[in-house]
Amino acid sequence: LRPGRLDVKIKIERPDAEAAKDIFSKYVTADLPLHTEDLAEHGGDREATVGAMIQATVERMYSEIDENRFLEVTYANGDKEVMYFRDFNSGAMIQNIVDRAKKTAIKDFLDHKQKGLRISHLLGACVDEFKENEDLPNTTNPDDWARISGKKGERIVFIRTLVTGKRGSDTGRSIDTIASTGQYL
Repeated sequence: LRPGRLDVKIKIERPDAEAAKDIFSKYVTADLPLHTEDLAEHGGDREATVGAMIQATVERMYSEIDENRFLEVTYANGDKEVMYFRDFNSGAMIQNIVDRAKKTAIKDFLDHKQKGLRISHLLGACVDEFKENEDLPNTTNPDDWARISGKKGERIVFIRTLVTGKRGSDTGRSIDTIASTGQYL
């Protein structure tokens, strides 16, 4: 380490629904251009409209619906666990959802002259972000996967993708358990 540098690792947990609302509130604010129809649904109240947008998006992200099922993990002791996209959410993913929604709002304005961010833009961006992150965990290295998911404990022996989307359904694969004998440069 160079003088004056601090080498401390800080573990930041994945955001739960309340933390996700807080993160969304940093990116979706009342000063953004909001669609007139969404504003009208909330009596023209910009704060209420933004609150409803955030609430609907977080509910979509954190609900235990079939579309949100991501992986089925089998542990060495035989237990199985279904992992949802919410188990992989992060502040960066939330920012990506908002950025996608804003791009969609701009495209709607250019194509249809409809100005402003809508709840539907955020919900669509959420689905698109989940689809893009289908390949998130590297299913060949259980240590890396456990680090990504934040789950600890029993050794993972099999992962089956539950997502049906751009690539269809994956039958799953066993975790490679080959010992590493070389060095990485």
